[in-house]
Amino acid sequence: MKYDVRRLESCELEDAFKLALRTFMEFEAPDYGLEGVNAFKKDIIENEEFKKACRNGDNRMWGAFDRDKLIGIFVMRGVSHICMVFTDKEYHRKGVAASIFIQLVKDVKKQNPEVIELTLNSSPYGKPFYYNMGFTATDDEQTINGIRFTPMMFDLSK
Repeated sequence: MKYDVRRLESCELEDAFKLALRTFMEFEAPDYGLEGVNAFKKDIIENEEFKKACRNGDNRMWGAFDRDKLIGIFVMRGVSHICMVFTDKEYHRKGVAASIFIQLVKDVKKQNPEVIELTLNSSPYGKPFYYNMGFTATDDEQTINGIRFTPMMFDLSK
């Protein structure tokens, strides 16, 4: 299925964060426990500075839409670190995240050609997707503030 993928507008921020929290609670929270859930809420969902950076474009956001419904998001800090990826549960394994990632890569290569790699910290749930997209682990799994993650990198020169 083909989805409409584009940069999100600041007026779509609330829908994006609702999607992130809903998806996190169902698919990520069971791997993290209370400390990790609280850290995610504090550092992302309730963090006004993070939201401000999303609104003003310091953090760039992409979304996928099925008609008018927001079904997936990617958020990038700076020019190369993907810090948030979520897909509505009804659309898992249907190409939504891959569609967003392909557009994100095109945009980064066009707007920031000096960037040679993308980085992210993958949750346990997301690792198979990232490996499938061509990411490689750059370190072993870690846990900080209850959040389990594996640092990963994608080579943009491919």
